[in-house]
Amino acid sequence: MRKIQMYLLPITFFCIIFGGLVIHAMTVDRKQSEMENRPLETANLSPSSQEIFSGAWSKQVESYISDQFPARDTWMRNYVHFQRAIGKTYLNDKYAVDDTSGWIISKPAPAKSDEELAAFANDLRKLSEGLAEKEIPFTFYSLPAKATYSREPSPSYMPEDAGIANNERLHKLVTAAGVDNIRLYDEMKTDFSAEQYFFKTDHHWTMRGAYTGYKALIKTMSERLGEAIQPIPYKEDNAYCLPNKFAGSWNKILYMTVNNHDQICYNESPSFATQFTIYDGTIEGGVTAPYEAVYGRAKKMSADTVVNYADAYSRDFAELTIVNEDYDSDKHIVVIKDSYFNAIQFHVASHFKKLTILDLRYLEKDIIPYLQNLHPDYVVLAYNDRNLKLMPE
Repeated sequence: MRKIQMYLLPITFFCIIFGGLVIHAMTVDRKQSEMENRPLETANLSPSSQEIFSGAWSKQVESYISDQFPARDTWMRNYVHFQRAIGKTYLNDKYAVDDTSGWIISKPAPAKSDEELAAFANDLRKLSEGLAEKEIPFTFYSLPAKATYSREPSPSYMPEDAGIANNERLHKLVTAAGVDNIRLYDEMKTDFSAEQYFFKTDHHWTMRGAYTGYKALIKTMSERLGEAIQPIPYKEDNAYCLPNKFAGSWNKILYMTVNNHDQICYNESPSFATQFTIYDGTIEGGVTAPYEAVYGRAKKMSADTVVNYADAYSRDFAELTIVNEDYDSDKHIVVIKDSYFNAIQFHVASHFKKLTILDLRYLEKDIIPYLQNLHPDYVVLAYNDRNLKLMPE
């Protein structure tokens, strides 16, 4: 009996380890985490000697085991529930949750260093000067981000977020660098409503917020172009929402544990479906796509399908070229953007003969010569105000 007891613990430990390895080996590796919206580590079965001796391979193995652990999403979801049960303020060290309202608030951002802000301002200066060589006007826009302007409801002891101060400091540096710039919040602040303008569980703005941003964008762009361009009115007849459950980006990181009433909504002109010729890439590339394949794919999905922001509005393309048959201005506009622009790209496109949309996260081009060769009439860089690099993450 004593011998059995003596060997019971190591035998049990061996069975757990061996059983776990067998289950791990039998589980098909996933390339992408839908919840975390990131690629997962895959097995490197042929490491180089340099990878082995430098320790890089052991780190890859550690990441691989963590990322491909059997039933990982279930374990991670239970871990989020555990954090909430013990009263942890920042779940996964990222977000605070108000269960009464369903709002998710990001962990406060620290003040950015002068060097980091100056580096971004310098990149914008180089871009502006490069375009000026070809007499192409340029404006940098920062769009109000949810993480910056939606700070309530949050615990009273939560530190102050430095997002607004970071943004104000950046614009001062950009102005000093001689770059035309617009802090879009200043054009929207009269009736600004974080509750209406941002999703509860996602880092993007809602259609109402996006439309208000679009209206401010068109107003300031028309002033710079010297043309009287009127934004499309927000018509209740054109407004509708989908019944689908929404997979907010922050809620996905919390493994969809936050109950909420977020909805995907639209307000678009019926003519959008017919007035554009859309190219996935350049016109010369010749790859066209119908409007409904680019914008609002969620509209075609069944009501029980859970949809995310990319499904609702548009995924990120390296380059889109939109040719408009019914324009107010015969200008060719280029917008360098992040995902905040996706909800309003066709609203903006409806005013101009040609709109080129570039996403530098995916466009493998030397950007200044590429823009020069496009010969646009005007270039806009529109990033949400948490993006503080020309090449956003």
